[in-house]
Amino acid sequence: MTLYKKILLFASILAGFSACQDGWEEHTSLNDPALNQNIMQEINTNPRISRFNELLVQTGFDEVLRSSKSFTVWAPTNEALQNLDQTIVNSPDRLKQFVSNHISYQQYFTHTTLPASFQIKTLSGKNILWDKATATVDAAKIEEANKYAGNGVLHIVGAPLTPRMNSWEFLNNTTLSPRQKAYMLSLDERVFVDSLAVQTGVDPVTGKPVYDPATGFVQQNRFFQRAYNIANEDSVYTFIMLTDEAYNAEFGRFRKFFATSTADSTDALTNWAVTKDLAFRGVYTKETLPETLISRSGVQVHIDRNAVVREERTSNGIVLVVNSLTVANEEKIKPIRVEGESIFDFRVLWLSHPDKVGNVSVQTRRSEVAGENYRYLRATGHSISGLWLRYVIPNVYSTKYKVYWSVINDFNFVTRNDIRALEPFNQRIVLGTLNATVFPYKAVAPSSVPVRQELGEYSVARYGNLDAFLRSALSTDNTINPLTLDYLELVPVF
Repeated sequence: MTLYKKILLFASILAGFSACQDGWEEHTSLNDPALNQNIMQEINTNPRISRFNELLVQTGFDEVLRSSKSFTVWAPTNEALQNLDQTIVNSPDRLKQFVSNHISYQQYFTHTTLPASFQIKTLSGKNILWDKATATVDAAKIEEANKYAGNGVLHIVGAPLTPRMNSWEFLNNTTLSPRQKAYMLSLDERVFVDSLAVQTGVDPVTGKPVYDPATGFVQQNRFFQRAYNIANEDSVYTFIMLTDEAYNAEFGRFRKFFATSTADSTDALTNWAVTKDLAFRGVYTKETLPETLISRSGVQVHIDRNAVVREERTSNGIVLVVNSLTVANEEKIKPIRVEGESIFDFRVLWLSHPDKVGNVSVQTRRSEVAGENYRYLRATGHSISGLWLRYVIPNVYSTKYKVYWSVINDFNFVTRNDIRALEPFNQRIVLGTLNATVFPYKAVAPSSVPVRQELGEYSVARYGNLDAFLRSALSTDNTINPLTLDYLELVPVF
């Protein structure tokens, strides 16, 4: 490029920059009057929203909107507020919540880059739904948009943004699902939190703090801790409520897997099994339901759109009332696996001869999968006939299982005729009581990797803990009586 061309190019760039500068200066100059006043002053000058202006003054939010923070205000027209519920108007607390539900921190313009549907937290603590596709906020049409001021932006809407109940509040105030509602409310509990309590002294004997018994207690619900907190306004959920017909159908289908010695405990376990998988992260309407929803515990739930009998938008998501749903047995009643090395997780090693604990070890081997290792249990050199190790398997469903073990024999070397080679040995799994004979002794053949083998079927009559014993051959010969276990697995048979 010649020097002359370079000079021309540089001059054109300067000219373009100067034009941009002039354009921006003109833009800011035109906008100066609006930018020099706060959003409350903008509201004061608009007769279409004079009633909302009065409510702002009545509740003190006019002073809030004069502050230096940034706001977005969705102001209902006078017509929209004509039929405002008088119970709101007559209650100072409800009125403050109502007014603050139209205000949020930060500035949201219609051209702000946001998802098509976006939850916005308001000063009421509740969320409102900004739907850019329909130019609505909580279904209220935006009639005038993007009226800016020095500390925010004003939108005029054609309907009031009455605070919505969250999903938990909706459950508490509805009669649509009485059985599910009764069970979920029964999960309420009073919990002591020492950090919230007032300390009044120190126990002279124990040295522990003494608290005022009237302090430190909070109300919680076990569903919030173990599934999702559908009262939480900072997250969004799809919450499924079952009609009694649907709830009874699910309850009847799963009750047989939770049989205990009493009807009450069986019912409690079954109720939890049905209810725990009815909340999901994210918001799904009837029209946007995916093929399957996945609960916190990993259960896949299918809901036919035609089964949705009501759809209720809440401040933290959506509630779908349904009259049926589909959950496969194997989604809730899953295989149970016990790792061989988990014997060392118990406070006391469950061993028939505790003095032989030094003969029990955990071995680590490299997996066939590159870069991964696996561990397995091994007991050798103990010289005990019928040595056993006991596992306690928790939460075993009352149903029939196929039983498998994974075993490895890469250690039982025996020298015969000056030849050292791996030798097989026998061991067995005993379920229930130590002397049960459901599963016979089975040979563990030499192998360099774990081998999965089916042992047979076993039926569990009562839900709860199940004892499992890994037992050695009835011999004191250490070449015959080793034990090994990679894992034990119980796979439900449906």
